[in-house]
Amino acid sequence: MADTAPTIRSWASALSAPVALTLHTTGDAEGNEMARFGQSLADAAGEHLVLTLKKSEGPLPFFETKQGLKFFTLPGEKLLDLLLYALKGSPEAIPSSQAAPLERLALPATLDLFVAEFCPHCPRIARQLITLALANPNIRLSLYDGSLFPKEAEKRGVQAAPTLIYDGDMRWSGQFDVASAMEVVAGRAPEELSADAIRALLEEGEAARVTTMVAHAAKPFASLNTLLAHEKWSVRLGAMVVMEELAESHPAIVSETAAALLADRDALDPAALGDIVYIAGLSCDIAHLPTLRAILQGPCDDALREAVEEAIEAIEEQAS
Repeated sequence: MADTAPTIRSWASALSAPVALTLHTTGDAEGNEMARFGQSLADAAGEHLVLTLKKSEGPLPFFETKQGLKFFTLPGEKLLDLLLYALKGSPEAIPSSQAAPLERLALPATLDLFVAEFCPHCPRIARQLITLALANPNIRLSLYDGSLFPKEAEKRGVQAAPTLIYDGDMRWSGQFDVASAMEVVAGRAPEELSADAIRALLEEGEAARVTTMVAHAAKPFASLNTLLAHEKWSVRLGAMVVMEELAESHPAIVSETAAALLADRDALDPAALGDIVYIAGLSCDIAHLPTLRAILQGPCDDALREAVEEAIEAIEEQAS
């Protein structure tokens, strides 16, 4: 850390106001090492950096800037420069080839960039992506040091640095063109967003936005179906709110969603099945009556039976 302290002090002295950095810690070896680095960073920056420690909700420790950029890294010289740039929070000038798709990007875009301290191309590409993330909050950027977290890199199928993964599936590796990648990101349709991207929106209180996206697409979102079938109520909750809002204006979408999930009802958690039954009732579509009555004929606890009976009653009342 002694070698980088002068760099940190020089960076800190140029700040116009203190900046905040949160370390989401896990208490394991990597988390403890990142905690030591964070404290050294705070000591070198002095009053210019406010470091907060918070227990991570996930399995990996990471640093998070005020703008929401995440660093699953233990910065050496090259990666430290990227972290300091992100902390400063002021984006550099953006080339027109990148600015055009950035202006069109109106949907959340989860970008995971795997880097390595020894990688010659990583700093340039990472800095460009950090700049874009600072300029457009729809970009949710995370930097991973694959050498620090090799199991994460292996799990994600990362074999080279840099590797950019968009929304969990699309990827670019090596000396890729950031502008070309952003064209793909900006051109993705809302219904193509992953469950994780939709979940992030819902957890940020953007259920109304998701409802508008589904209504505009005029068809169900597979990503919402995934969330509605989740075993955890806290995950299903936001998606349920969307269904309730859509039932007022687009009951056919709600009905189609319920039909798809009920068709695979044997694979659903019992509590999740009760929620899907409720959604079927919201749609007031008589086409669901045979399925709902069939559920009553099979294994059915009191809570599920009550949900089915209420859904049938709501549908029959609307039909009469």
